[in-house]
Amino acid sequence: MVGTEMLVAAAVSQVARKISEIVSVAQGEVKLCCNFSDDLEKIKDTLVYLEDLLKNAEKNSFGSDRANLRHWLAQIKSLAFDIEDIVDDYYSSKEQFEGSSSYAQKGSLFCSFSNPVLSKASMVYKMKSKRELLQTRQHLPTQYHFISLINSVVDFDEKQTTSYRNSDITIFGRGRDLENLMDMIMQKSVDELSIISIVGRVGLGKTSLAQLVFNDTRTKAFRFRIWVHVSMGNVVLEKIGKDIVAQTSVRIEGNMQLQSIKNVVQTILIKYKCLIVLDSLWGKDEEVNELKQMLLTGRQTQSKIIVTTQSDKVADLVSTRPPYKLSALSKDDCLNIFSQRAMTGQGDPLFREYGEEIVKRCDGTPLVANFLGSVVNTQRQRREIWQAAKDKEMWKIEEDYPEDKISPLFPSFKIIYYNMPHDLRLCFAYCSIFPKGSVIDKKKLIQQWIALDMIESRHGTLPLDVTAEKYIDELKAIYFLQVFEKHQITAEISNASEEMLFLNNFAHDLARSVAGEDILVILDADNERNNRYCDCRYAHVSTSSLQSIDSKAWPSKARSLIFKTSDTELEHVSEVLSVNKYLRVLDLSECSVNEIPAAIFQLKQLRYLDASTLSIATLPPQVGSFNKLQTLDLSETELMELPSFLSNLKGLNYLNLQGCRKLQELNSLDLLHELHYLNLSCCPEVRSFPESVENLTKLRFLNLSQCSKFPTLPNRLLQSFASLCSLVDLNLSGFEFQMLPEFFGNICSLQYLNLSKCSKLEELPQSFGQLAYLKALNLSSCPDLKILGSFECLTSLQILNLSNCHSLQYLPLCLQSIKNLDISGCQDCIVQSCSRSSRSSPSQQLSEQAEQVRLSNDIFEIIHEDTAIGDLKGKTKLAFASLLDEEPEVITKPNETGDMVPLVPGHQFLLSSSRSYSLASSSSAPLASVSSSDVSKMEHPISRGETTGTQSNEKWQEPQGFINDSTEDSIPSLDTMVHLREAVKGSNGSHVTACNGAC
Repeated sequence: MVGTEMLVAAAVSQVARKISEIVSVAQGEVKLCCNFSDDLEKIKDTLVYLEDLLKNAEKNSFGSDRANLRHWLAQIKSLAFDIEDIVDDYYSSKEQFEGSSSYAQKGSLFCSFSNPVLSKASMVYKMKSKRELLQTRQHLPTQYHFISLINSVVDFDEKQTTSYRNSDITIFGRGRDLENLMDMIMQKSVDELSIISIVGRVGLGKTSLAQLVFNDTRTKAFRFRIWVHVSMGNVVLEKIGKDIVAQTSVRIEGNMQLQSIKNVVQTILIKYKCLIVLDSLWGKDEEVNELKQMLLTGRQTQSKIIVTTQSDKVADLVSTRPPYKLSALSKDDCLNIFSQRAMTGQGDPLFREYGEEIVKRCDGTPLVANFLGSVVNTQRQRREIWQAAKDKEMWKIEEDYPEDKISPLFPSFKIIYYNMPHDLRLCFAYCSIFPKGSVIDKKKLIQQWIALDMIESRHGTLPLDVTAEKYIDELKAIYFLQVFEKHQITAEISNASEEMLFLNNFAHDLARSVAGEDILVILDADNERNNRYCDCRYAHVSTSSLQSIDSKAWPSKARSLIFKTSDTELEHVSEVLSVNKYLRVLDLSECSVNEIPAAIFQLKQLRYLDASTLSIATLPPQVGSFNKLQTLDLSETELMELPSFLSNLKGLNYLNLQGCRKLQELNSLDLLHELHYLNLSCCPEVRSFPESVENLTKLRFLNLSQCSKFPTLPNRLLQSFASLCSLVDLNLSGFEFQMLPEFFGNICSLQYLNLSKCSKLEELPQSFGQLAYLKALNLSSCPDLKILGSFECLTSLQILNLSNCHSLQYLPLCLQSIKNLDISGCQDCIVQSCSRSSRSSPSQQLSEQAEQVRLSNDIFEIIHEDTAIGDLKGKTKLAFASLLDEEPEVITKPNETGDMVPLVPGHQFLLSSSRSYSLASSSSAPLASVSSSDVSKMEHPISRGETTGTQSNEKWQEPQGFINDSTEDSIPSLDTMVHLREAVKGSNGSHVTACNGAC
């Protein structure tokens, strides 16, 4: 099993990093009882020394004979967290005393029960005690003779493989995938090298599919078929190169250097027709790039390479063709896999009772179906086994059964986890605080990670939230976190931080098992045991009542508490808070309390407070004393005024006031100089904005949408936007700008801009073309918008929403640079493509070819599939017919005898899935997906110069390069045509007119 103490090394690393950061400050501290700085130095040295030992200990802590090892790991982790709490407490007392503005205040503190001097002396003594305890526990493995277990070598290399290697086992549901891949593999290639990635989440059967391709009789056409298992997270070029060469007739010397091995590999790929499978590739970007460079020959070759990987990022890096994304299996296919493995059919009484629910758990993942079938197979006639397969957490099931009896589920997950950086491990495990199936607000998750010190700024240069975004991307790339597909292209365009996420079910099982007792999730208090609470560091409570839980059983060292309790009284919440003075994160949203509990104001370490949706009209002054507060969410409250004492929150970087419909005054907002995120959307009663926000130089997200009291914004405020050198996301939806000021283009860092529902906006300023980094632009529902200027300069633009811009007349746009385009509701929008290169591009060449087949029209129309296609001629018309999903019309003319003969007889455009071009990124729904090889070569081409009838003396000239099966990428403008088709299909009957050159 995965184990319950896998976070030890990560936790220790986090604490060591924090101590290292503050130890220089501690050097100047006054010695009280003993030298606090010296204790910190010794603790840091011990923790750093223990890190490597703990990594090995985690990997070797599984098994009933290793309880002592697991107990030791738990002790070290608990001690590390205690040390961090003391350090934070010590410096909070120090800052409280030094922050007192007068001698009278300092004297008052000195004489109070919270005397900071006495408190610090007590904490220095505690730190000395913890240091001695840590040094004692450091030697326990040697003292109790389990050091040999820690230092033993664990090899995950073979255990991680999840494919079916038994030839007697049928692989279900991959017939179409096999044929699609075989089409790609067997195509005659003129490329330098075809590298095709099979990508998808762990357990979908990528390796199994690669084996089907590898063993297919059609691949006997390759001189050598080579299978190389790449150790995930350990890309060693020398080993991979030698493994490739060893499966050919070529021999290399044992002491050959890497460059010589690369040369031999490339020679083999050029000289022989090879099929190579690189199974389970996963590693650092630079390692993957080096591997790709070793394989690329620089010359034409018929060799093909298949890569299996669970990482979208790796697939994009290594592939020379679009990655093949493997989808989940159908319920019926999972049922067949489960039945095959369980060796029982649907006629079994237990199968009839439990089988459907068990198969539903599989979520289309063959590995899980195989795993649960093997569990049932151990003792098919026992009801409790079927019940466990239906209800019990899968990591617990695997823990209960020996590996020789079942097909293990988690080895692949384990190796991925061990290759994560330490801080990413903590972030990933923390995600399991949200119940399985929960939708997770990405921006709030990031703020919680930061508040809990889980984010390490790489190289000390990137802001913590930017680093956290990269962590999210890493977890998304391996399908642990996935985007909840709520927003379509017609929805509001905003920063990617607005994404809603969810944790893959099996990733949730892994995270929950990794976190062990650190995380407590209470969904039903009656089913929880109080003895599980004692070691909890992060808790999520969604039970309807706290009364049923003994308050004495609550943890006293929790760092994060999330309450989603609808019927809980204030006193019960306060009781829980009063015993958790080390809280960093507190979420009271959806809690039924109508005021902020007084117990909160004793939380000196609080960095994150979510009081959204609470029925509070005012903030108590004590909120201004939260000198460590970084995140404050007051959205959808009844707050009427933003009090001036919030300016005391010098570290506040996230303020959410969205939906505060009674909010009128914004006092001292411009004094929050550390603010990164400010959301004032849907606050219709705000009377005035700050005159300027130029002091908020760190602001990256600003949302002022739907503040309807103001038809527009003061010019001084708009002008101050230009000084926001970090602003990335700006939402001004709903304002009545007639035209944006010219200086608007000076917001050079802008990437996401929302100007939707600006009902009087007529045109964009010329300076708009200076927004070189702009990725997404929403201009939807701007009915007076007529002109878009300087768009040819927006080379980074990927998403454009122009829906319901009824007056729009002209759209200068490089269509191939746009991934998502919505022009639904635009009645007379003219689409004109523009060249992105001074040299003759394939798109221009195709435009010239289209000119040759046009008989009289300079402009042709692409009409919605409900209406007739415009007067397109020859192959161009056929191409657009296929793109509009219509049957291609055979164009005919009368011959000399009066009979109608086909102008282009038998020509067809076939759609297949052998090669996909997606116009959308993996994070957004694709607008279209077609194949360049989908356009088949015509069976009976008319020779050049041949006439088709007597009514015209024109000679038919076949457009060169339009259909050419020797060059797979010979139809570059097909992307453009597909894009146009999809735009038209979304336009509800409106039409798009394409000028010459667009097609």
